[in-house]
Amino acid sequence: MAKKSNTRTAQGSGSIRQRPNGRWEARYTLGHDPGTGKQIRRSIYGSTEKEVLKKLQQVQVDIENGAYTEPLKMTVGMWLDIWLSEYVMDSVKPFTYSNYDTQCRVHIKPSLGSIMLQKLSAHSIQAFYNKLYRADKPLSAKSVKNIHGVLHKALGRANVEQ
Repeated sequence: MAKKSNTRTAQGSGSIRQRPNGRWEARYTLGHDPGTGKQIRRSIYGSTEKEVLKKLQQVQVDIENGAYTEPLKMTVGMWLDIWLSEYVMDSVKPFTYSNYDTQCRVHIKPSLGSIMLQKLSAHSIQAFYNKLYRADKPLSAKSVKNIHGVLHKALGRANVEQ
């Protein structure tokens, strides 16, 4: 049975509970939907109650200060498609665009495309580069450097730390 936290919080400040699978969940309210009038609720998950409480407190501070932004549900592959069509297509020469598109389609998307943009880490990028070096047909250092350049430019536009 799911276990609720023993501490009682002020009304509207969120709630914390333990899910049946053992993970902890904190729920908070962002406001009300103007169309339906229902509360807009979001959840935060973590492995310990303390971790979830800390995340919930940070979200509440961000909401109070007006600095809160909802997490993106965009994958790296989705962002690369947007980046190529909206940011690159008209700003580079056709041959350059073709090279960027090929790097994204052939190398980056198959390995990193399904990762959520916010979950992308330096470790997963480095593992991707290592995989390119150690493949059955390994890529040259120059090719990996070119792929890195494309990924760096795309993520720089997405405001993601690399």
